[in-house]
Amino acid sequence: MIWLFLSLLILLILLRAPIAVALGLPALVWLFLSDISLGIATQRIYGTLNNSVLLAVPMFLLAGRLMNQLEVTDRIFDFAMAVVGHIRGGLGHVVVLTSMIFSAMSGSAAADAVGVGTITVKAARERGYDPEFAAAITLSASTLAPIIPPSIIMIIYGATANVSIGRLFIGGIIPGLIFASIMLIAVSLIARRRQYPLMGKFSFGRLFSTLRKAFLVLLTPVLIIGGIFFGFFTPTEAATIAVLYVLLLGMWYRTLTWRGMYREFVNAGSTVGVLMLVVGISGLDGWVFTREQLPLLFMNGVSGLVTEPWAIILVLLGVILVLGMFMDATPIILMVAPVMMPIVAAAHIDPVHFGVLFCMTCVLGLITPPVGVALYGVASVAKLPMERIFWATLPFFLSLIVGLIFLVFFPGAITYAPDLFLN
Repeated sequence: MIWLFLSLLILLILLRAPIAVALGLPALVWLFLSDISLGIATQRIYGTLNNSVLLAVPMFLLAGRLMNQLEVTDRIFDFAMAVVGHIRGGLGHVVVLTSMIFSAMSGSAAADAVGVGTITVKAARERGYDPEFAAAITLSASTLAPIIPPSIIMIIYGATANVSIGRLFIGGIIPGLIFASIMLIAVSLIARRRQYPLMGKFSFGRLFSTLRKAFLVLLTPVLIIGGIFFGFFTPTEAATIAVLYVLLLGMWYRTLTWRGMYREFVNAGSTVGVLMLVVGISGLDGWVFTREQLPLLFMNGVSGLVTEPWAIILVLLGVILVLGMFMDATPIILMVAPVMMPIVAAAHIDPVHFGVLFCMTCVLGLITPPVGVALYGVASVAKLPMERIFWATLPFFLSLIVGLIFLVFFPGAITYAPDLFLN
């Protein structure tokens, strides 16, 4: 029966059915054929959503949308330009730095890609850069959003896999910095090869001027991460604090309007409604997987292929990467994490180490065709064909794969900070 379930699921995904339909219909068919009351579907959906941890998702999503609406991205961009804009290929460095700062506020790759991309692609055209280069680095840098805390997909992963969200957040800091460093190196190499122009000299006056304008914005990640670090509030409470602080910034900068705030609240509510529907239905799928002992079957299959922990991680990440080319990160987490966690536990792999790697691999899928949410977002902002942007992104994508493999063999880069601060 499980093979019928999986076959129908894969068929619906390949047919581009709405993800809620692709996840829900096979489960209903399974219940009907198994002569189990369809009422169990309602119970499992409600039980999955009855989790206070998921309250952080709409709040961080709303905070990211408000950041874009209140035009704070411009202040971050100007500050980043003052810091690294004078380097050859400076615009690429600015994009990475801007994305890294914005990531610590939005938690969403799609919000990062659109928010930063709106500014950077226009700036690239004005400064003589290839628009494909600007779009590619914007797309690649958007992968930092779900890695550097706060991260929406880490919240969903933590709730699904029963892993501490605080530890996942802190564990993502060093990998996020490693990914950012890799992209900065790649930008420098490409810029030197293509002889991109220098953007002027460094100016302390400009640095302090832009820092003054962006100072309150730059305090946002300090407030969120610092509060979690020192135990002032939980990740769920931090999401609400982030929204309140962003609203205060809008009032201070006088960019907050009732119409704009209403629009973003409605848009965020619509997005969260769709997301929570998928989350709830995935709970039913997880119940079906458990009943059919799919985790045990998958664990036996993987253990038959490889036995070393690092090899098991690489096999699991390979599966996630392939899925990421066809599905968004959320359904991947909700479908695959419950199946993989018994394997991780049996191989004595640190759940935080694997969790951060899991989320990072899901993120790489967001920038790959045929179904890449961030890729579509950047393509629409840049008004360029998706294929041209992806080919321009390929050097950065391969660099990030190298960084991911590095983190597989050096788990301390992920686990050191959580062990230091949260033990």
